[in-house]
Amino acid sequence: MASWKSVDDDMEDVAAAVAVCHATLKGIVKGEMEKSRTRLVSLPREIHERIISFLPIRDAVRTSAVYRAWRHRWKSAPGLAHDWDCDEDPSHVDTVLAHYSCRVSSFFFDLPEPSFQRADDWIPLLAAKEVEKLTLHFSQDNDDDDDRPHYMDVSIFSCQKLTSLNLIGCDIPAAPVDLAGFPNLTKLFLEGVGFPDNRVRGLEALIAGSPLLQLLWLEMLRFHGFEEWVIQAPNLQDLTIVSEYDDGWHIVDQLPHIKRVDIHSDIYTNNRDFVKLLTRVAGVRELRLKMPDTAINVLQGLACSFENLRTLSLKTDFCLFSTILSTMCLLKNAPNLEKLSIQGNQQSEEVGVDLLNAQWTDGLLARLKSVSLDMATCESNEMHFIEFVLSKARRLQKLHICAFECSRSNEELLVEILKYRRASAQAQVFFERL
Repeated sequence: MASWKSVDDDMEDVAAAVAVCHATLKGIVKGEMEKSRTRLVSLPREIHERIISFLPIRDAVRTSAVYRAWRHRWKSAPGLAHDWDCDEDPSHVDTVLAHYSCRVSSFFFDLPEPSFQRADDWIPLLAAKEVEKLTLHFSQDNDDDDDRPHYMDVSIFSCQKLTSLNLIGCDIPAAPVDLAGFPNLTKLFLEGVGFPDNRVRGLEALIAGSPLLQLLWLEMLRFHGFEEWVIQAPNLQDLTIVSEYDDGWHIVDQLPHIKRVDIHSDIYTNNRDFVKLLTRVAGVRELRLKMPDTAINVLQGLACSFENLRTLSLKTDFCLFSTILSTMCLLKNAPNLEKLSIQGNQQSEEVGVDLLNAQWTDGLLARLKSVSLDMATCESNEMHFIEFVLSKARRLQKLHICAFECSRSNEELLVEILKYRRASAQAQVFFERL
């Protein structure tokens, strides 16, 4: 008879046993599979439970029909993932949670509007079962302004074992004084979420009360009115903030572990200090940034060096003298940059290649291998930038241009590009139109 240790050490045996369970549930057990099924029956109970824990939740419950001895085995399978399909009847979730007796590794459900209140019944049960990963999506039937998001029960803060929390389309209440955050949380994803009781202070406290936080994703949060607040997350590695209007956030201290940053706001406030912001994340490896539409160079005076930066994606008005200077400021301070992507806009001010050449410094574009211009109109500013990159980037391998609403023919553009001097003999130019 196989022992727990032998099966646990040999994951191929476990995978084979899981395959037998799937085959049995589908009624296709034949030949060699039948022999494996016989061997499966002979394994100890704890191995049966281990095998069941690898199955999707529906299949795990259906193992009750595999063997008589397995009728209630799923109820004690440790760490079973309760990830439900969006069309699942919520009453089935009620039944399963009521009978499951072990720790829940993860819980996922996409709730339709009539079933929003069910979440308030599930969360206390999940807290008692020490749920580690929780995803709840509250799907509105339509985009009516009259639709109110679900106001979550305060019991959400009792899920103190959470390592990952993903909430979409709800309101979060004020936290109890003694449970402001989640001590074990490493990933926090909030989309379309509001804090009606204490506004930005609620989010501020939630982040500060989760000291192990490594990933923070805030998308289209609902704040009524502008109010400044701070992000205090010393272990943060991945930061994404997407908003229509600048929500007034600031990073308190340097983020020493930061690896990836994605900041996109359609309208920034006038007092947004981009030099201070980028200095806080100077150790970043991948940076995606929507630059503000402004008549001044918002990165003038940027002094920090982005030694770790390998990938830079900018969405910018490549039509203004000021925004082009901001782009050059970033490039000057990224000596090890390998991949650059720029999405520009219609041209309003012409910037010649001589101005770009005047920005040249030793080390600029020294390690650049790939450049992509998306939604390019191929007007003079973009063409000058293409000429500048081709003439300066000695390690360039690929320059990809994706044109949109470009009035010039492919042949005309390619003839012009072929005239540009290339610093890299390996540089290839790819051109396409949307």
